[in-house]
Amino acid sequence: MRRTLLTLLLALPVAASGQVSPKSSQSLPREIRREVVTRWNASNTSGVRAADKLELEAGRDVNGDVSVLHGPLIIGGHVSGNVLAVNADVTLRATAHIDGDVLIVGGQLDRSASAHVDGSIRIYRQPLALREDGDKIAALDDDIPDEDSWWRRLEQRTRSDSRSEFLRIVQAGPYNRAEGLPIELGPLVQRPTPWGSVRFNTAAMLRTATSFSSERSDVGQRLRGEVRFGHDHGIGVGAGAYNIVDGVETWQLSDLETALAAFISRRDYRDYFARHGASGYVTAFGDHDLNVSGSFAVERWSSRVARNPFSILNGEHAWRENPSMDEGLFHIATIRASLDTRTDPVDPWSGWFASADVEHGAGTQTSIAPTSFPRLNPLGPVTYTRAFVDLRRYNRLSPTEQLNMRLVAGGWVGGDPLPLERRLSVDGPAALPGFDFRSGRAGPDVGTCNDPPVLPSRPAECDRILLTQIEYRGDLPLDLFSSWEDWPFRFRGAHGAATWVLFADAGRGWKVGTPSDGITYSRGALPPLSTFRADLGLGLDLSIIGVYAAKSVSTPAEPINYFVRLRHRF
Repeated sequence: MRRTLLTLLLALPVAASGQVSPKSSQSLPREIRREVVTRWNASNTSGVRAADKLELEAGRDVNGDVSVLHGPLIIGGHVSGNVLAVNADVTLRATAHIDGDVLIVGGQLDRSASAHVDGSIRIYRQPLALREDGDKIAALDDDIPDEDSWWRRLEQRTRSDSRSEFLRIVQAGPYNRAEGLPIELGPLVQRPTPWGSVRFNTAAMLRTATSFSSERSDVGQRLRGEVRFGHDHGIGVGAGAYNIVDGVETWQLSDLETALAAFISRRDYRDYFARHGASGYVTAFGDHDLNVSGSFAVERWSSRVARNPFSILNGEHAWRENPSMDEGLFHIATIRASLDTRTDPVDPWSGWFASADVEHGAGTQTSIAPTSFPRLNPLGPVTYTRAFVDLRRYNRLSPTEQLNMRLVAGGWVGGDPLPLERRLSVDGPAALPGFDFRSGRAGPDVGTCNDPPVLPSRPAECDRILLTQIEYRGDLPLDLFSSWEDWPFRFRGAHGAATWVLFADAGRGWKVGTPSDGITYSRGALPPLSTFRADLGLGLDLSIIGVYAAKSVSTPAEPINYFVRLRHRF
């Protein structure tokens, strides 16, 4: 029992290692800071303004705007104007009626299903760093500490930007079948400066599945340093050396979701390979959460085998094999760009999220995987180019409803066939949940592009993928946890305690080459739309966790799949 609890507690912070752009999630957009300061400092003779807790009881009318600093703000009456909450939580009782808009900065919304808001609702969980000068405020460059529930502090650890100072000694990576729990032991120091920030990280990587039981040493390491010039916009320069185990497709499920699935149910939704090398990079960041970076790395890739780490359930079953990978020394140049205009990176009402990268690799293969043998020479040089795009749009249709869309496309662009570490799939709960992950099925497998004979590990083998997702969301008339004010898991997003979700997905993968078998198409061809997999589903999203059911419509024989996601689907 002690080992189980310790492992779970160490596995939970896995989400803190997620890949999230620092500016997109912690830095409050400049235009929002200016709007908040301007609105607070404007005269409000007919409305109400308070620098502490404010409660407007049921039956009370305010003929004007309501503004609160620090809060909390509780509304049960009628507000004919707009509502502004600065570094404050807002509670809307069932009798609340707001004619105008609601803007919350540095807080969250607790909204009864019967509360009425005629205008828009915007929520930015990033606090506004400010200085009070009498009844006026001014924005500062430094963020203030966030004092909130442990869950939101856990989320924000993934999004701490260069203006926060902290020291960390231990952190855990995602629990998986190749390493168990990877524990990074060593200091991570970040310090802001007047001209930017400095960040340094050095750690030994201890793997619970191998470091303490292997006959040979199996300890990794990570060394990284970064200097940033500028706060809201500027340039960052960094370099590092590492010996780590990495996932093949990390774009689908988050680290926390894959870790908990492995630890609890003995199902690992990723494949893994070893990366040993060094890299350097330059990044440019600016307003509107725009980031562009370029990097160059020299890495040796090699295979990892699946071990037998502990899981709470299904311990009598063997783990899925971790596939053998293409091995060799590679020189990798990458350009990445991202743009995030969402109202909130965790619970957005509207906005765009776009990320894209282009990778060019050149190296020498020393060994190839069995699945690569028909297409690659066993030994010799290899050069390839790969691109990947993730585009999302969030649209608010009404105060309680939302339509969201996503397009994911990527894969081989030119050169030799992609190494197995860089191939793709659209298989599993994050892509096409109406089809079970890595399961056997008759006919061409357009989810993984596996050619017969299919190996038990069923690795991703697609050269290219195309995936579209759409969902329609609406608030449910539920007021969950309303009396559990101190419940540590309590979380209320912009959508309230619960939302219903209707969704549809369509996509497939394919190989590039001489057309054959419904899996391979020529380099300039797109497979017929009739060959794409498609599913429909519905779910209940409880802010922290969502429960869903999905059914294939392109292959009616597929059974209904039930699955759980943390946070939203995308």
